[in-house]
Amino acid sequence: MMIYAVLFLVAFLLTSLLTPASIVLARWVGAIDIPTNRKVHQGPVPRLGGMAIIVAAACSLSVGALFNRYIRDTVSGELLGMVLGLLILLAVGMWDDTRNLGPFTKLGFQALAACVAVWMGVHFELASNPLVSEMRDYFELGWLAFPLSILWIVALTNAMNLIDGLDGLATGIALFTALTLFLITINGEMTGGSQVGGVAYFYIVLAGATLGFLRHNRFPAKVFLGDTGSMFLGFTLACLSVKGGQKSFTLSSILIPAIVFGIPIFDSALAMTRRYLNRRGIASADREHLHHRLMDLGLNQRQAVLLLYFITVLLGIIAFAFTVQLNEHATVIITTIGVLGAILAKEFNLFGTRRREMERQKR
Repeated sequence: MMIYAVLFLVAFLLTSLLTPASIVLARWVGAIDIPTNRKVHQGPVPRLGGMAIIVAAACSLSVGALFNRYIRDTVSGELLGMVLGLLILLAVGMWDDTRNLGPFTKLGFQALAACVAVWMGVHFELASNPLVSEMRDYFELGWLAFPLSILWIVALTNAMNLIDGLDGLATGIALFTALTLFLITINGEMTGGSQVGGVAYFYIVLAGATLGFLRHNRFPAKVFLGDTGSMFLGFTLACLSVKGGQKSFTLSSILIPAIVFGIPIFDSALAMTRRYLNRRGIASADREHLHHRLMDLGLNQRQAVLLLYFITVLLGIIAFAFTVQLNEHATVIITTIGVLGAILAKEFNLFGTRRREMERQKR
């Protein structure tokens, strides 16, 4: 456990030290987030803070590899594919943070990055019932593994990008997600249920880096993640969830991160549904995301973020419990969560249909 503690601490300290430098860099290259009627911050804020997380994570893993052969053993074609995909997103994110890219251009590059990672080995292989504790009646996905893996990586990358709307929100969700998946991975390794293949090292580094960045990103934020940071976190966590961790549960490698990442995925699904129901472009921006609606209900930024943190932690506990005791009752629990989420979305008008009806009546 010592190596995990060292990686966490190094990532935390490096991010804390590098974040002020990222603020200077953002101002120098013009990566400044200017407030609009859709955004909640009051003044211009640098938005290249994700670079501090990326550099700190890379340095932490490099330092760890010098002193620990197990980290060196994680170097593989899959890891190289993830890194190459991240390099594509790094270039796209920096360009978007400084010059602003169109949504479909950005989506195209996200798909390209996912294709590179999947082609080099970051993809699902088996399918079975993920709600039982033993693999049975499983089958190989074959060619379906590639489109399913690409869809998962792109969807999770976009979900993290969309939830990055309040100070510290995306950073905190990534922190709790990384910690939860780290604990699940370690538990699987200790019980002999999975071979993590170094995934735990990446999770703990991401946890340390996001915690270090959160000191500067919490309300009132001195710096934002920017698309560089939010896409890095979403893409990395998506690839790691595919690459390792819960091999003995096969497709629960989707189920478990999907539960932990419930808030970003829920918000992203709502956004797509809302825009479709209101006959708007699916890539059109709006101010009706989950965090915006919480503020419309009377919560301030800090309260809305803390509430979404609490839900993320609760979902993480549920996900961890599923890895300890998976059985057929899990189907009932997951279905209940989904139904409750849909009911709450309708009651709080997260689909935006009531607003559309009011506009129609006014006309």
